[in-house]
Amino acid sequence: MQMITAYVLVIVEPGKERDIKKKLKNLPQCKEVHEIYGEYDLIIKVQTRNLQELDAFVMKLRKIKNIRATSTLIASD
Repeated sequence: MQMITAYVLVIVEPGKERDIKKKLKNLPQCKEVHEIYGEYDLIIKVQTRNLQELDAFVMKLRKIKNIRATSTLIASD
């Protein structure tokens, strides 16, 4: 089965980057989480079985306290 791979860019409240990173690393869809510099604070490599699961994951992500915004980039092979 072909998995969906996406990269989610995340903006968090200042000073909360490490707390959010710890929370995200525990989610099964998150394969990698990195702190980055620039407009966004974190980048997450996400793998899901389908687009519906990706959508549900992003909606859940946006509800996490101290996450201000996300931008999702779906990768193609």
